[in-house]
Amino acid sequence: MIIAILFLVLSAFGAGYWVRSWQLDTWPPALVGDVQGDGVNEPIIRDELYQQVWTLLERDFYGEDPTLRQRIYGSVRGLADTYNDPYTYFVEPQPRELERDQLRGSFGGIGAYIDVGEDGYTLRPIPGQPAEVAGVLAGDRLLAVDDVDVTQETDVDAVLLLVRGPVGSEVCLDLERVDAASQASSALRICIERAEIQTPSVEWRLLDDDEATRNVGYIRHSLFSERSADEMLQAIQELQAGGATRFVLDLRGNPGGLVDTAVAIADLWLDEGTVLIERKASGEDRIFRSQAGDVSQGAPLVLLVDGGTASAGEIVAGALHDRGRALLVGQQTFGKGSVQLVHDLVDQSSLHVTTARWYTPDDNAIDGVGLTPDVLVEGDVDPLARAVETVQSVAAAP
Repeated sequence: MIIAILFLVLSAFGAGYWVRSWQLDTWPPALVGDVQGDGVNEPIIRDELYQQVWTLLERDFYGEDPTLRQRIYGSVRGLADTYNDPYTYFVEPQPRELERDQLRGSFGGIGAYIDVGEDGYTLRPIPGQPAEVAGVLAGDRLLAVDDVDVTQETDVDAVLLLVRGPVGSEVCLDLERVDAASQASSALRICIERAEIQTPSVEWRLLDDDEATRNVGYIRHSLFSERSADEMLQAIQELQAGGATRFVLDLRGNPGGLVDTAVAIADLWLDEGTVLIERKASGEDRIFRSQAGDVSQGAPLVLLVDGGTASAGEIVAGALHDRGRALLVGQQTFGKGSVQLVHDLVDQSSLHVTTARWYTPDDNAIDGVGLTPDVLVEGDVDPLARAVETVQSVAAAP
């Protein structure tokens, strides 16, 4: 299994459709007692049943007691779980920090990948990045980070957060290196200055391997981060400068991300009009709109989608499809049509809360349904080849 320090993929669909929110800094005062220090003898919630369970566990449990913080996290996690919604959940500080890194599209790091195997964690430096410049070689086994031991049992998130840090700060790695010829191993310590490591969410190229497709610009979009709209604009402009007159936008496997980014990316391909409808439980609607000015000037467009296209990916696909701007090629999308507010909490943890459902410009529901492609791709058919074939058949805008 390969885990990337450079780029850690969020669990599919949990990332979904996110809106930034405010900090919550109070508990319900009628239920919560004062917490002083890290004592664990008294329950923190003034409820008879809760107090009884707390006391029995404190008295009878044989083994290592959890810390007060661990008990609080367990209680909060259980509270969120009682709402029976897979997208309403509590995230502890470490994974929340990794979420922030991913949605920012950059972080302070060393520019390396980690391979997780039977021997623990080994590194693969990215060419030109700080790890390679400092002398890290592919296959070096990671033993410790800043004197904190790293073993096969160490949690991946913990390793990522040890290696990452402020840009310009130093991190020291204890490594084991095996000589390929003699198979002798040696220990070494390499200190690396962290740099800004960007995690592009958009990749693009002209399909110029074949004369018949050299006018097709291919754009692969993997996640809706803060940087994605700028990357998408750059992709469209560079591909058009290179001769692209038609586009395939590949959203396969895109689990979502930030709603602001989804609207901004749809806006690049659309003239003025509705992008999505956000509907509260009260029935109140909020309309997100695009502004005048299709950057591609109406160039024929096909979107590649599949069962991994979810949430913000479905926002873009639904908007471009309903507005008659693009055809969908591939497979039925995932069907995540709910809106989550992400509340950053006092200790850098977060609470994700479903607050609304969203609908396409034609008021079509997505949640639990998904989007049906215009051209269904099944069996051994190459989805990209079918998408290119489809976009070549679309008449150009007058």
